[in-house]
Amino acid sequence: MPGYLPFAGALKLPSFVCDNCGFWQRHFAAPPSCPMCLDARHVVPQDGWRFRDVAEAQGSFPCHWEEVEAGVWKFWNEPVTGIGPSAYLIVTPDGNMGFEGCPVFSEAALDHIESLGGMTMLSASHPHSYGALPQLQDRFDPELCLPAADFIWSAALQVSWPYDDVLEPLPGLTLHRTAGHFDGHAVLHDRARGIVFCGDALKFELNPDNPREALTISAHKAFVRGVPLTQAELTRYRDVFAALDFHQTWTPFEQAANVGRAEVLALIDAMLAGRPHAYPVPVSDLR
Repeated sequence: MPGYLPFAGALKLPSFVCDNCGFWQRHFAAPPSCPMCLDARHVVPQDGWRFRDVAEAQGSFPCHWEEVEAGVWKFWNEPVTGIGPSAYLIVTPDGNMGFEGCPVFSEAALDHIESLGGMTMLSASHPHSYGALPQLQDRFDPELCLPAADFIWSAALQVSWPYDDVLEPLPGLTLHRTAGHFDGHAVLHDRARGIVFCGDALKFELNPDNPREALTISAHKAFVRGVPLTQAELTRYRDVFAALDFHQTWTPFEQAANVGRAEVLALIDAMLAGRPHAYPVPVSDLR
């Protein structure tokens, strides 16, 4: 891989995982702090920093996987560290694409990905769900496609395919930058399956009796702080979602099978009609 030789060793440094948010850093020793926790969209740990190396994280947070839809695998940790997003592997005839990162992959999980054909492309919606992307890059050497607007957060990674607003890394799988939550926040549209992997553009509360059914939907600039999006940010969200054909909407935490373009646009239109808010809105009110 091309690069200036004195910097080549940076990606060989050991990785450390933040217990508070799950962000990975490569450092010569346990880092002094976590830039993700210090960002205004998150919170500083009230009892101080704790960082784990990869082996400790693997031993503490077992990784699980499930084929949620035909050809779409979810990987997650339970118990969990940090924010706890899920990772997705989308299997296609043209190669497999990883989207989002769970906090840590076990060796068995990485072997399972290998058995499915490995990984040709890799991306994420935004830095809160980068998680263990460094593990995937170290193991499978996929093309890493990230928005240039969030490059500042990618120090533990080697970005090989930066993009501005739209990128189709594999046929039928298209990345669209929404901005808003982060400057480079992006969604992934799976045209064949009618799924939008929406990152943190949206948030759902699920039916405890049916984890694929969303009861409420909301949108936030900063979820943990309850900060709303601006009118301009919501307008950009609307422009992106309106151009996509989808009937399912998946976050890094929820796989809502009952929310599609109509419900998402109804939410955004309702939010644009009044003052900014970050309240959950019942899905039933949007139909």
